[in-house]
Formats: sequence, structure tokens, C-alpha cells
Amino acid sequence: MILISPSEPAELREALGASSSPLCEEKGADILAPTGKGLLGIQRKEIPSDFLASLEDGRLARELPPLSRGVDFPILLLEGIFIYDTDDCLRVGGRPTRYKRLGIKRLLRSAFYSHGVYVEHSGGLSETPTVVKELIDYFSHDHISLFTRPKLQGLWGKPIPSEQISYFYQGVPGVGVVLAQSLTNIFPKPADLVTASLDDLKAIPQVGKQRAARIYKFLHDGVVK
Repeated sequence: MILISPSEPAELREALGASSSPLCEEKGADILAPTGKGLLGIQRKEIPSDFLASLEDGRLARELPPLSRGVDFPILLLEGIFIYDTDDCLRVGGRPTRYKRLGIKRLLRSAFYSHGVYVEHSGGLSETPTVVKELIDYFSHDHISLFTRPKLQGLWGKPIPSEQISYFYQGVPGVGVVLAQSLTNIFPKPADLVTASLDDLKAIPQVGKQRAARIYKFLHDGVVK
């Protein structure tokens, strides 16, 4: 069940199918939602007026600490876009403010690096329900795509032997696509790489001493460092 602060717009509550609850404000959130991995908490700020007002009156500074402590996945959701003039001053109602682009960037970075609160964006209130549902879905699953290699594909269809060997070499810690291609040219067979000495690996310009030691240790002892 999604919970929403009583002060939030009725149209947002209806779009989310949420129930009004004061628990949200206790945790520094406007929206609370359970996910498969933990509790998601969202503090919503409309850009630029609500966001700037929360800076000026100290609300944002008061809301972020309980948000970061009270939920598993704290989110600062910014609705809208920042508009700057040629002097990099944030504009509100067509007029420049004292806030600079760099200052806004630093504030948002502080939300994450100082409080552990992630910053997300939506195009506006009408898009926020979609973003909230996307976040709930995201935090309900494991995401390993950054830590897995894509399937082997040949440049012109079925992979040729050298492409297969290069792909195999990419499974060695510390070996990326470019280095794997170089290793394939030097060691056209996996057995050639396995029987290579540490000095042989160090002699390869792209490898270097530390990476050579890692590769050698992995190939001979199965140790990943």
C-alpha cells in the first residue's frame, strides 16, 4: 500500500491509489511505498518555487535527515526543470535569483553525499505518478546488468575464432574489450596465455606491473584481487 502525506494534492493521491497518512511526515517523506527490497520514501519538490522556498525556510534541511534515517531508499524527487540565464543565475518568473547553476548542483550533490538521499526528476506533477511507480518497480528487483557481460556476438554474424578467444579473455579480471583484443593477437590460444610468464605479461604495454600480477595470480591460483 502506498501512503501519502495529507498535505499532498488530491490528484496525486488518486493517481497513485494512495492512502493519506501522517506517518509520511514523521519520516520526512511525502510518499511512502513498500518495495520488494525495503521501504521507499520520496520527498517531492516542485521546481522552482517550492524547491527554493524549502531552501529559504530551512524545510529541506529539516526533512532530509529523517528521510535518510527512516527509509531504506530515500529519494528527493524534483518536478520540473531549472531555467538559467546567460549569467548562470536561476530564473523564477522571468527574473534572475541569487542562486547560481553551480550552487544548485552543489546543493543536490550534498543531498546524496551528505545525507545519502538520491535525486530523481519528473517533468511535472502529472508525470510524478509514473516516476513513483517506476521507482517502486526498480527497488523491487535485483539489477545486475552492469556486472554481467553481454552475450558473444560477431562483428559480421557468427563469431569467428579470434572473437571467441577475445570474449574468453574478457572473463579474466582486469581485462576489458581493448586489452582482450591485444591479448588475442599476442596469445591466439588460451593455453598460450595460461603458460605465459609474469614477465611476458608485464612486457605488454597496455598491461603494466600491477595488472599483470592480477592476471597471472588469477590464471594460476584462481585469486581475484
